[in-house]
Amino acid sequence: MKVPPNITFFLVDGRSFYRDLIVQSLSNLGFQGRCIINKSYNESVEKLQDVLKKGEKIDFIISELELPDGSGIDLINKVRKIEKLKNVPILLVSATEELNSVVEAFEAGTDSYLLKPIEEATFVEKLEYCWLKRKGKAH
Repeated sequence: MKVPPNITFFLVDGRSFYRDLIVQSLSNLGFQGRCIINKSYNESVEKLQDVLKKGEKIDFIISELELPDGSGIDLINKVRKIEKLKNVPILLVSATEELNSVVEAFEAGTDSYLLKPIEEATFVEKLEYCWLKRKGKAH
């Protein structure tokens, strides 16, 4: 695995099934770091501000596209304007293959896009790609 095992993930998904699945997948892959879990856009924005105020770091963001009270694209736009987070890898997860949403996500600054249902092998590839892209080592 090309992603360090002790990093902090910031996870945003409105559905507990997918939050649990992602957390379990990270655990299966050997991650032992922190996972900050959020259920909605508004909760994630508040928690981002709180984490930054405390001087804590976020190493990787995984967000669902469609959140109960906003969108993952809105979150990406917000994150990319925050100096401390502008180079954090972002993986957007969604059940939609709608081309406009995919294009909008990349224009906002996502590093990769993962379709649900999540398969662990593809999840690993996307995590590694996002990490290496932001660390300047992706091909």
